[in-house]
Amino acid sequence: MKKLLLITFSLIPLVIFSQQIKGRIISDSVTINEVLIININSQEKTYSDSQGQFIINAKVGDELRFVKVGYERKTIIIKNHKDLIINIVKLAIEIEEVEVKKKLSGNLASDSKLFNENKKKVTLNNDLKVYFKAPSSEELLKPKHGEFVQPVGEGFSFGEIKNKWKLPDLVEWIRENLTDDYFISMGFELPEINSFLYYSLQSFNTFYILKYGFCSDRDVANLKLHFEYTFKKFKNK
Repeated sequence: MKKLLLITFSLIPLVIFSQQIKGRIISDSVTINEVLIININSQEKTYSDSQGQFIINAKVGDELRFVKVGYERKTIIIKNHKDLIINIVKLAIEIEEVEVKKKLSGNLASDSKLFNENKKKVTLNNDLKVYFKAPSSEELLKPKHGEFVQPVGEGFSFGEIKNKWKLPDLVEWIRENLTDDYFISMGFELPEINSFLYYSLQSFNTFYILKYGFCSDRDVANLKLHFEYTFKKFKNK
């Protein structure tokens, strides 16, 4: 009898700490996939599937955080082990006002030219972007008559090879791809974002990211988890 009681009591902690929480994430009655779910107490993370469903190890009293770009960040405290329905709110996107510098005359034919002119500028700017990104042709790269041409050989390597990215390049990439809305949803003011990124990346292994100038999906997931982990430290410093 004593052995039975001993075994029973020894299994109680395993039951308590191995419980899983199931749930579904929606926004305006639509299921939302690829939402990052983090157990703040254990730092365990997972993502919602194509049906908005998720499973994560958690116990009563644990804090769960739900993060997705373009949506307000949501945090809840687990009160029981019933299935959860999490409703996240989409962020409003502000559209910049278009300033009309030229006055309208009321003549449809002449006024329409003003808007056509703006369209031409947009098209020209887009064409220029494509032009500058396109590689130069071999014909243009050929040396002109009389120009010195460096002989082509095997070459020499002095010192270590430079990284493709520097830290400011990574910061710029993060802000462009995660967008400022992601950090605003975490609770940052716009001027704080760069300071936080430089602070947070000091304790993140960026060696291979900077070396190859590339962030994989796994890197992005690990960065998001790291940002959540260093958020409180940055705010409390």
